[in-house]
Amino acid sequence: MVTKEMVVENEMLLNTIRRLANNSKERYVIFDATNNHCVLECNDSFCVLTNTTRSQIINNDYFSLLSNEEQMTTIEMIKQKIHSGVMVQAKLHHSCFDKPPFWAEIQALPFQNNKNETLFVLVLVKDVTYYHTEEFLIRLEKAMYEAIEKDNSFDKKMSIICNGLDEFFMPNTSSMILVKTEANQLQVFRGNNKTKGISQRCENKGFFKEVMTGKTSILVKNLDEIDIPKEHKIFAYSSKKQFAWFMPIHNQQQQAIGLFAIFLKQHHSDQEFFENMFRKIGALVALAHSYAKTQKKIWDLAYTDITTGLPNRHSFLNKVEREKECGQNGNIKIVKPSEFHQIVELYGREAGDELLRQIANRLNEQQNEHNEYIARFTSSSLIISKATANEDFLYYELRIKEIIRQPFIVGGKQIYITLKTGIAPFNGEINIADAIRFADNAVSFAADKPGTHMEIFTQERNDVLEQQMTVLNHLAQALKNKEISVNLQPKVDLRTGEIQSIEALARWISPELGFVSPAIFIPVAESAGKVREIDIQILEIVLSWLAERKRLGKELVKVAVNISPNHFYYANFVQDTLQLVQKYDIDPKYIILEVTENIGLVDFQTAFSIIQELKGYGFKTSVDDFGTGFSSLSYLQRLPFTELKIDRSFINAINDAATLAVVQSIIQLALNLGMTSVAEGIESKEQAEILRTLGCTVGQGYFYYKPMPIEQLDAILDK
Repeated sequence: MVTKEMVVENEMLLNTIRRLANNSKERYVIFDATNNHCVLECNDSFCVLTNTTRSQIINNDYFSLLSNEEQMTTIEMIKQKIHSGVMVQAKLHHSCFDKPPFWAEIQALPFQNNKNETLFVLVLVKDVTYYHTEEFLIRLEKAMYEAIEKDNSFDKKMSIICNGLDEFFMPNTSSMILVKTEANQLQVFRGNNKTKGISQRCENKGFFKEVMTGKTSILVKNLDEIDIPKEHKIFAYSSKKQFAWFMPIHNQQQQAIGLFAIFLKQHHSDQEFFENMFRKIGALVALAHSYAKTQKKIWDLAYTDITTGLPNRHSFLNKVEREKECGQNGNIKIVKPSEFHQIVELYGREAGDELLRQIANRLNEQQNEHNEYIARFTSSSLIISKATANEDFLYYELRIKEIIRQPFIVGGKQIYITLKTGIAPFNGEINIADAIRFADNAVSFAADKPGTHMEIFTQERNDVLEQQMTVLNHLAQALKNKEISVNLQPKVDLRTGEIQSIEALARWISPELGFVSPAIFIPVAESAGKVREIDIQILEIVLSWLAERKRLGKELVKVAVNISPNHFYYANFVQDTLQLVQKYDIDPKYIILEVTENIGLVDFQTAFSIIQELKGYGFKTSVDDFGTGFSSLSYLQRLPFTELKIDRSFINAINDAATLAVVQSIIQLALNLGMTSVAEGIESKEQAEILRTLGCTVGQGYFYYKPMPIEQLDAILDK
């Protein structure tokens, strides 16, 4: 029973709450907790914030201003706490009359009687849309960079943005991102569950083109008046979103790469808010788009021969290894035009590239089965795999003769050629690497025969390998007698021309064989498991030289030493290397250990651990000949290399627009990953100028210095 005394007490309490609310200078609402949360009082600033009048608010359930499906759990929590006498603070969507909702931070202060019953609740309301938006954009930016770091797909990155937008605006908005493709279409990205049934692509025409040619957003109040896909309109109307914002997305060059399509239940009148917010999100889309293009260039670099457009050797190995893992047997063929080098000498290297491209095209046109794969093997040959148990080599011979009956048009000239083919099988007993080696040997035999000729490798060909065995035998003696020496080639700062570091190059002059090229004895050493000994001898020579300079008080300079994959993964590689530098009392910071770019693909986790350990001791690491191996951004960006060396083949062709773009991408990649970009094989001032303009910091090549004996370099350093 409510007594008169209780009524007076309640009125006194309510007046106290009013004074407290007015003194707070905040927007507020007071509601009756005993009567369905009915609003008893609110101030004018609250009415302005919610676009209402006091008469529209008073006697209504306050929580009706907060209710939507996504917030019901939070609202129930608030009710439970205030009825328990606990103050509550929460951030949630707050409704407005005839305006979109805003993000509000509410403080609900319950007031109880002496029986611990909550009678009244004072709710202080702050509009935190701006701060909430900034927090959302920071979270979204962080999520985007994490997605880039994890090498997530472009689709995944766009899904992150769309889901974030839908969550931010819940439940009144659904978002799409439409990105231009090369086929004059728009790829449609959206949240996971909000826009089912919408095609992944649509035509880039009509209204969408109009949006992308503009600079600001466009508000549409009637979707029937614009030319967008019918399914987009159906979705909007089915979810009761009759309004839409459309805004172009620009990259850093201010080129339109797509647009936002934002469908809303209510007209959002704050155009400046929308444009500022989506301009920032558009920058994230542009970043992901730019990264995806760079990533594609790098992957193309990994799988494609850039001069012919054919699959490259690494693409070939990847495919054939997969076939063999599936139990496929087959044959490897290496095809080489006999006249290739003469054509290159007469008409240039581009003519040789064009010849190989045309040969591959004719071979592809004459395929009678789909289990054949053609790639570029070397600068002068193609490699073909045929996954088949029994192949008719007579048919292949007829096919080869047929494709060379007609002349090839190269550089405007009609050229007739002959082809040499070496063939070797791969099966359960012969692995791919051996099959390629055997086919390579077979094509060497074919090269000695006149006209178009085909040679099939047999075990008798092993006699020919005696030459390699001779090199191997002399190499073993050379290692014992320490015949391996070092030439040093400086790497210079492209801005100043000063020597920045040095590369140590193995040299072997045998008393019996004379000068033996590293291109010959290094592969033999790798096959025989002796390359680690060569690496150690080279490192010792370098350390001994540095120690002597240190003893004489001369300037020390960083020296790069090539490390073979077998040596790199040797169990005691790091500790053995550390002991060597300690033996000669050289700081590890003067040693750069160069490895091939596919080192991480052998065993990523081990490679990561080794490089981290080397880094901890102060060694620097370098990725050698980048672009010639099986490159992978997913591992490259996670391995803490110091240097990224651009292979000389790209520098040679840097005047080609496509090659220039690839080199620029590699330099930018190195910059983004915190690595020093080093260009190999610089032979002209023009190449050096181009590289300097692209942002490459270090160069190496005959234009600056040729490889030289230690004594000669000493004289240069001591000037």
